[in-house]
Amino acid sequence: MTIEFVGPPGAGKTTSCQCFSDLLKSKGLEVIVLKDIKKYVREMSVLGKGLLFLKFVLFRVPNLLNYTVSLALNKIYSVNSIYRYFRLTVFDLALKQFKKNRKVDVVLLEQWIIQELWSATIFKLKSYNGISKHLSRFYFSTDAVFYLHIDVNTAIKRISSRNTRLSRFDKMDPETRLRELFKYNSYLFELYENSSCKQKHLFSTYRSPEKNAALFVQHLHIPVNYS
Repeated sequence: MTIEFVGPPGAGKTTSCQCFSDLLKSKGLEVIVLKDIKKYVREMSVLGKGLLFLKFVLFRVPNLLNYTVSLALNKIYSVNSIYRYFRLTVFDLALKQFKKNRKVDVVLLEQWIIQELWSATIFKLKSYNGISKHLSRFYFSTDAVFYLHIDVNTAIKRISSRNTRLSRFDKMDPETRLRELFKYNSYLFELYENSSCKQKHLFSTYRSPEKNAALFVQHLHIPVNYS
């Protein structure tokens, strides 16, 4: 089962993903997260990386070209936006290879395709009406998508208290951050809603990540190995 987490900055995607992973592992399930996929790619031999790139050329280049054209049609001319999709496409191929070669029960992805497409297009559009439908053609297949809902003011407080400065929102002054989050929050939710995944669930960040994880296991009836 592959599960994608979506949510605005400050929603706690990474923390929630870790809580979900810990709970599932405690139930005897084999769980991997995005950093495991990245590590898998880093540790590949030169031949392994070459074969992975060959798969990309053979099976994914048309998608990348179509994605580039879609960006251009929406007047987005950004090498970074194209690179984000390229990089994640390689990770998606690596994930499929990982699942084929190793025992994996659950894959939890806190920064996957919907989140990356959002990041690749915000700040580059005067209006994002209609673009979300174009972008939905480039989603990767997942078994479930979880949206972590949080109000903008609470998200602002959480971002302000973070020690990391990895996100572009982290580097903004409070007034700009508030304005930009209000502007792009609804766009992210629209991208989430346009997913064709049959299992889409909203989780409130007013509940603890541990409580959300427990509800998740209960709701989806994941087979648990207690041996």
